[in-house]
Amino acid sequence: MSQVKGQVGKWELVWKTVPHGKSGTVQLEARHPELQPEPVLLEVHWRQDPYGLWLGLPHGFSGFDIDAQLDDDGRISYRVVQRNSDREWTSLHFVRPGEELSECVAIKKSLRVRAQMPGKIIRLLAELGQVIEKDQPLLVMEAMKMENEIRALHAGKISKVAVVEGQAVETGADLLVIDPV
Repeated sequence: MSQVKGQVGKWELVWKTVPHGKSGTVQLEARHPELQPEPVLLEVHWRQDPYGLWLGLPHGFSGFDIDAQLDDDGRISYRVVQRNSDREWTSLHFVRPGEELSECVAIKKSLRVRAQMPGKIIRLLAELGQVIEKDQPLLVMEAMKMENEIRALHAGKISKVAVVEGQAVETGADLLVIDPV
C-alpha cells in the first residue's frame, strides 16, 4: 500500500494507511524537526460529521471544522478550526499520492460560502446573478455581538443566495454559492 506524505506547519506526516470512509483507524508517522526529531508512530481514529471530523489521538479526541475555498491559484485551500479552541490553520492543501502541490489543476466548480459560527444575517450586499470580484463584500453577519463582513475569496457569479436579511444561521450553514466565471 502506498504511503501519503504531508505537512502541517513544521510537522511532517506520513500516513501508513490511507484514510477513507466516514470513520476508521489509520497509522500515522509524525515528526517535528524541533519538538519530535525522531518519527513517532501514532494510531489515529476518525469520524466525519456534517461540518468536519473528530480525530482520536493518544491524548484524547478533538473536533475540527473544515472549510474549503478556492485560493488565488484556483486550487482548493482548506481552513481548519479546532472546536472549543482558538487554534486555526489556514491555506492547507491536500494532494494525491505522487502529486506535487504545484501540479494541482485549477478547480472549476462552484464554491459554497458557509457560516463560520452561529449568527444573524444583517445585510446582503450581493444578489443572485451578480458578477463579483475577489475581496468584494458579500454580506454582513452579526456573530458574538460583532458585525462581520463576509468577502469573496475569488471572482465569480452568485448562483444561489441561501439566506435573507434577519435570518439566524448555524455554524456550517450555506450562505451563498459562487460559480467560477
